[in-house]
Amino acid sequence: MNRILLLLVVALLCHTFISNAQVITIESARALPAGSFVTVRGIVTNGLELGKIRYLQDATAGIAAYPGSGSMPGFESNVLLGDSIEVSGTTTNFQGLLEITPITSYTVISSGNAVPAPQPVSITDLSNDLEGKLVRLPCVTFDASGGSFNSSGSYPFTDTDGHTAEIYLRSNHPLLGLPIPENPVQLVAIVSDFFGYQLLPRFETDFQEAPCFYFSSNPDQSNIQTNGFTLYWSTNLNSTFKLRYGTSPDPNLEVTIPGSGISSSYTFSNLEPGRIYWAQVEATHNGEKIYSPIMPFATRSLSTGQIKVYFNHPINESVAGGLIPDGQSATAAVNETIARINSAQQTIDVAMYNNSRSDITNALIAAVNRGVQVRYVAAEETENYALEQQINFPVVYGNTYALMHNKFMIIDADLSAQAWLMGGSMNWTNVNIQNDYNNTLFIQDQSIARGYRIEFEEMWGSSNATPDLVNSRFGSEKRNNTPHRYIIGDIPVESWFSPSDQTTSHITEALETADSEILFGLLTFTKNDQADAIIDRFLAGASVRGLIENTGDVGSEFGYLTGYGMDVQRHVFPGTMHHKYGIIDANDPASEPVLVTGSHNWTFAAETENDENTLVIHDANLALLYKAEFEQRWQENITDIPTVSQAPAVTLAPNPVSDAICLKHEDIGIIRVIDVWGRRLIEQQAANTGNTQLDVKFLPAGNYFVLFQTDHGYTRLSFQKM
Repeated sequence: MNRILLLLVVALLCHTFISNAQVITIESARALPAGSFVTVRGIVTNGLELGKIRYLQDATAGIAAYPGSGSMPGFESNVLLGDSIEVSGTTTNFQGLLEITPITSYTVISSGNAVPAPQPVSITDLSNDLEGKLVRLPCVTFDASGGSFNSSGSYPFTDTDGHTAEIYLRSNHPLLGLPIPENPVQLVAIVSDFFGYQLLPRFETDFQEAPCFYFSSNPDQSNIQTNGFTLYWSTNLNSTFKLRYGTSPDPNLEVTIPGSGISSSYTFSNLEPGRIYWAQVEATHNGEKIYSPIMPFATRSLSTGQIKVYFNHPINESVAGGLIPDGQSATAAVNETIARINSAQQTIDVAMYNNSRSDITNALIAAVNRGVQVRYVAAEETENYALEQQINFPVVYGNTYALMHNKFMIIDADLSAQAWLMGGSMNWTNVNIQNDYNNTLFIQDQSIARGYRIEFEEMWGSSNATPDLVNSRFGSEKRNNTPHRYIIGDIPVESWFSPSDQTTSHITEALETADSEILFGLLTFTKNDQADAIIDRFLAGASVRGLIENTGDVGSEFGYLTGYGMDVQRHVFPGTMHHKYGIIDANDPASEPVLVTGSHNWTFAAETENDENTLVIHDANLALLYKAEFEQRWQENITDIPTVSQAPAVTLAPNPVSDAICLKHEDIGIIRVIDVWGRRLIEQQAANTGNTQLDVKFLPAGNYFVLFQTDHGYTRLSFQKM
């Protein structure tokens, strides 16, 4: 009775504050910029067990309300689990968690309401969309099972797919002192955030030790045709199944799968070519229902499937089996890029790490002038000189905490005969195009163009011409929401994006198929997963050779691989080995040759933080073309010839030197200073002929080399630092 009277008083006090407030959905409140004043209603999903904070949900989303400094008093004692409340205040981002604080006003509308049913999710589903909501994860095992929750802090757990997350218990939590479940449990918890997602259980009953029921394999795709494909999946227990599908992420068509079992499949036969369909499987066992993720799948398109390959430096054609790439020079790669832009009729979407090329940018400007919609995503923390000129298309700069490292472009995704995707490793900069070693692919296929468009629009934040910065996602906020399997022409192609798609595991899977040979050319290599796979195949008899540019990076796999006797070399030839490719069994057609390429360096940052894209292409001809590229770089790297092609005329003085060295040259190019180990210490552009001065006073005394590279060749000169 006392609580009821108190709530009535509070309600009367609050009435003047909230009567004129406009109530919006929690989803709408979450979409507003932090610092917005909002009024929302919802059911409270926790009580004092989580301290002062309260999480509330409506039919659209969840959010936290925290009675911080300046809040109306009494919130934590008057607002309890199951209350329906209205709360007004300012949204604030606290260490990743969006919460309403300070709370200007609140009222308890009713009490004892049913708490929203936990939403079934998997660890990989955790995202801002789920923040503040009550969820249920099937069949998780605590790493410290059999122990006790003996102190406040984090307790990690693992699901049946090997994915990990953690729960967090605050001080005085009612679970402290209780045993950690020994057996797998269904975990019910609230999704929170503190520099990363945390799951907040409330009571002992949030650990449900029921028999685990889960998808042992989520829906996957095979038999891809223009009018359909086959989906197959399995559960760990005998089940009946329903399949929902449609052309949007909210599938509304339903099929009941006949019979029951632990595995099943369904073949679509009435779909449209070049389209993306979303599907979800519902499985039922003894009345309990579980749901697979809603996943997108693509039909085969009516496009030509042509794949054009460009390298910005010549390859070794003698090992290409008569194959010739579409271009072997920087000029050819740039000309094709501009030609694709000039051919666009409706849309161009660009995601490019950096851009200093006015010729490519001017082509985009001209496209807008002839009526083409151009949308552009760039990296926030890098140089984009070409975008600093007056441009007529919008640009979103993204990934504040890591790199928007993509290098892709989508042309006319809605036109079957015009749709092109550009991918590969090449940035639109003078140095990356002219001097460094890169590859670029152009793929004429509507299905993969539309798949990449989903990824682009996740960063763009909308599906129209205007970006929505509130909804745009970069880095770890992104979701696994694109198709992964395509048939392009007759070639099976896998597409993976980082950090949402566990790209490292798919690169590793490709390496593990090697029977006879693995070749790789990488800017940097610090990820154990790929290194372990390479070592495993090497010990099984496969030949391994590799070129790595940055062998001094923290955690480099260079020493690990060479320690097994593999022929892996530091790339020391002038120009940066900027590729990110792996080539498997290129000369062994009986062993399904595979090419891996894209923007993804084999590193922890690429896997977990950066925005990246990777293609795994199951084709002997493309693997052989890339092998020819590798063999040319390999041959150049091991030669002792100090000059190649038409060596530019360069002199340097003084030598020996103490502070500054002057280079006289008759051409523009790139100047690099390296030590005797091949480590790059200085790099700068020699933009004009004449003299260029290098400051070397910071170098320790010793012997060094100056490398001067132009379009015509390069010269290497030694000097001594006093």
